[in-house]
Amino acid sequence: MKPTRVLLTAASTLFVSQVMAGEAVFYITEDGASMRDVAVSVDGQKQLIGKTGFVSFDINSGAHKVELSKFGEWLGDFEFNTDSGDQNAEIQVDVLGGEALEDVLVYTPGQDETPALGQISGYLQSEETGGAVTGASISLVGTDLAVVTDEDGFFSFELPRGNYDVAIAHPNYGQQTVSGVRVMANVNTGVNLTLGMSGNGVIEEVVAVGSYIPSTATAQERDSSAVLDSIGSEQMARFGDSSAASALKRVAGVAVAGGQFAIIRGMAGRYISSTLNGSLMPSTDPMRRDVPLDLFPSSVLGGIDIQKSFTPDLPGDSTGGAIRMTTKGMPEFTGGKASVKLGMNSRTTFSDVNSYEGGGTDFLGVDDGTREQPSYADSFTDGGYNVPTFITTDERIKLTQSFDHQYGVQQVQAKPDRGFAVSYGHVAEGNDATHGVYGAFSYGDEWTARHDAQVNDLSEVGTYERTKRNIDLAGYFYYGIENADLLLESKTVLLRKTDDTTKVSQIVDEGKDQELKSTLLQWVERQYLGQQFSGTHYFNLLGDDTVQWRAGIAQTSRYEPDRRSYTYGRATGTNNDFAFQGTVERRYSDLTETTVDLGSDITSEIMLNDLMLKAKAGFSYTTKSRDVELARYANRTVNGNAVDATASLDDIFSDANVDDGVVTFTGTTASTDSYNADEDTVALYASGELDMDTLSVLAGLRYESISQELRYPNSADSSNTLDESYVLPALSANWRATEETQLRASITQTISRPGITERSESIQYDPETDKPMTGNPDLEISDITNLDLRGEYYFSEEESVTVALFYKDVTNPIERSVVDGDGSAATGYTYNNVPSAELSGLEMDFRINALETDLWSGFVSGNFAYVDSNVDLSGSEAERLEGTSSRELQGQSKYLGNLQFGIDELSTGQSLTLLVNYFDDRIYATSRGELAPIMEDGRTTFDIVYRYDVSETLAVKAKVANITDEAVTYSRDGKAIESYYVGTDFNASVEYQF
Repeated sequence: MKPTRVLLTAASTLFVSQVMAGEAVFYITEDGASMRDVAVSVDGQKQLIGKTGFVSFDINSGAHKVELSKFGEWLGDFEFNTDSGDQNAEIQVDVLGGEALEDVLVYTPGQDETPALGQISGYLQSEETGGAVTGASISLVGTDLAVVTDEDGFFSFELPRGNYDVAIAHPNYGQQTVSGVRVMANVNTGVNLTLGMSGNGVIEEVVAVGSYIPSTATAQERDSSAVLDSIGSEQMARFGDSSAASALKRVAGVAVAGGQFAIIRGMAGRYISSTLNGSLMPSTDPMRRDVPLDLFPSSVLGGIDIQKSFTPDLPGDSTGGAIRMTTKGMPEFTGGKASVKLGMNSRTTFSDVNSYEGGGTDFLGVDDGTREQPSYADSFTDGGYNVPTFITTDERIKLTQSFDHQYGVQQVQAKPDRGFAVSYGHVAEGNDATHGVYGAFSYGDEWTARHDAQVNDLSEVGTYERTKRNIDLAGYFYYGIENADLLLESKTVLLRKTDDTTKVSQIVDEGKDQELKSTLLQWVERQYLGQQFSGTHYFNLLGDDTVQWRAGIAQTSRYEPDRRSYTYGRATGTNNDFAFQGTVERRYSDLTETTVDLGSDITSEIMLNDLMLKAKAGFSYTTKSRDVELARYANRTVNGNAVDATASLDDIFSDANVDDGVVTFTGTTASTDSYNADEDTVALYASGELDMDTLSVLAGLRYESISQELRYPNSADSSNTLDESYVLPALSANWRATEETQLRASITQTISRPGITERSESIQYDPETDKPMTGNPDLEISDITNLDLRGEYYFSEEESVTVALFYKDVTNPIERSVVDGDGSAATGYTYNNVPSAELSGLEMDFRINALETDLWSGFVSGNFAYVDSNVDLSGSEAERLEGTSSRELQGQSKYLGNLQFGIDELSTGQSLTLLVNYFDDRIYATSRGELAPIMEDGRTTFDIVYRYDVSETLAVKAKVANITDEAVTYSRDGKAIESYYVGTDFNASVEYQF
């Protein structure tokens, strides 16, 4: 219901002429509410604040003396100056503890570079029914600005300062005009009326009802006590971001690896904390401790804050940054939205791609049991771990018969991408409280593939094709109740993401003098299910006090049933048929992690003479419980005289061969494959921020205690624990040099603790490379010292330029490194502490509204980051194994950049946005000995997003992503060792609001 920017500009131009030259307007509040019966005296002229909350005076140039009192009791006095008779003044006075604190803004009408905005909102009620008047036209006289009341009778405008005449029209209730409604910067003026069928309306109230706070991401960053970058839901919609992962890569200094995992300021997962509505996130990936951000669709997200400097209220491992995601909250109005989406890929859609036979509910992203571990195999072998020593031939045949022997790859046509989303919110205004309900559901089905994929590394040369079908489901439900003293909320979130993968490769292994054809069939279901309750309570004890509490339980899972892999081969240079290489492995893994999170924060804003003290303290308790079950099975050696090894695997494992015992299966699960883990974290913190007008100083401490225990049901001797506690100090300052300029600086201490996976001896497999990953139970906690400096200049609530410098010194960093072994035992990775690491960098960020006319508006925004790091490996196992004494942090790009160009054609409601994203080369994986690390080569992507608001209820959107389709490449010493193309994506959607 907000007017577009061009209408704001037009309104600003028109109403500037209506504002009196030489006028002083006063708005006085106490405890955030408008005060009445306050006597205001300006240069000897006295007036009383009425029920509107405003009072105005004619003034000349020069010094002006203001005195305030209420019922004869003195509240305060102050002075302000105007340089000419053309200047006006807006004076907001807040009465705290009986003392008046003024904020004076002097301006010249018509010379504002950006209009200062306030708000008019209101409610229309029927005199006959007592209910809401819906569908009434609310317009501002002399302009084209108009809105329609919603089903609850509400309306609102966001407007430049000035006086407005508000016209109301309804076919059943006639017409009414409310004259002289005052709009003041950052103030919400309420206009509530009762309309009768006779056409005679009664103005119930025209009153300044409270502060109007712009909700732009720029305003959030400006008012934060730390270095903060914010992404609002409107920005995600504008840029066509489908998930948190795609939105984060547009933030200064942030990259996203693998389309899932954030790297902030060159620091990957273990240096980043992630929260959802304030609660710590459990992980759905046994390979990593960070959260896969592609799991969180933009349809349920209200916004994302990336805080890059540590404050005591953050988790202690917020070194690179803290990703604070929030889901949608109290709806602003009653109504819903439905959308449908279709898309295609220039290389994948309608092409023949590899797949395999699955289950009947694959389209829902839920396996129907087709891939489930056979119950007989599970019970008879204890999940593949304990095969009876004296197993009979009949028992072995029965074990093999329990598996479904389907291994064939088939060609299918990749269908277009498709999906839909629906959401609805309802707001009910009661006498004592407002109740809000919001629900959302979305579904998506998409095919992706790697095309023309080539490998040329060491002794391996060849090609492969990897096809994925991605099924996404998201459900969200919100209920909230709010009044002047509290906000209570319940949020239920269900997120599912399923990847169905088929990979076929043909590689010449010169070392083995063989040509190998390998096949992988993989199904992975990832799920997040969470329930959160929270409350915010407002009261006055020490000052303006707020208590917030939260209680949440969340369960994440990663279910990977019946992962099948096998290889055929032949001698290099021959024309022989490819023959089965003897082993097919089937793996069944199930990770479930349950997290309970409790926390509370209390904040008090206390006036100390002319100073403001913001005291904050809190606690949190988080307990995690992880269960990992991993079962492996493989066939025993196939007798080449009994079967034709060149036949298909379906024929080799035919019912006849299985029933005759020609081919048989056995369990191959290792003793440490399955494990249980518990992690408890207790935190207490306290901080105080002293606001001395232009300078704010924050100091605080955070205490954390962590207890982590891993247990292996099949290997009791491998169990291990980690118990540590630490105190983390933080000191920061914010100097507001002018209204537009501020400088932030901080020095803080953080940690990086090993995750459960990194300390687990369970062998997991990298989903990208299938290389084994083994944890290290001897890992130690890393200590980090952080220095941050950022300068900010704000042109308006939407426009800004920032420049940041940062430095981090890490003691005992945890690094992924190659394993110590020979031959096949040298394959894969583990984790080790190394002596130290240093990281420094520069970030620049800007947004400018470059075009403002009656017909067009446009903006340009972007960011740039330079990051340099050095990891000291000297004297460590990593130095011996990698053959170097230093290198960069893994995943860190030296250069990162983003540009966004947007233009709106306002008369037709069309917008076009160009997005450019670049990341520089980064270490993908370390290598052994004298081999250089494997680098993921930097690349630039270009996207275009289009939107057309056909009407107030109908919108059409389109996006073209990865326009140039630049090859994805990995290299070593400048030589490409792997490359592939993913194609250009074309998506279109239609959105209807009701």
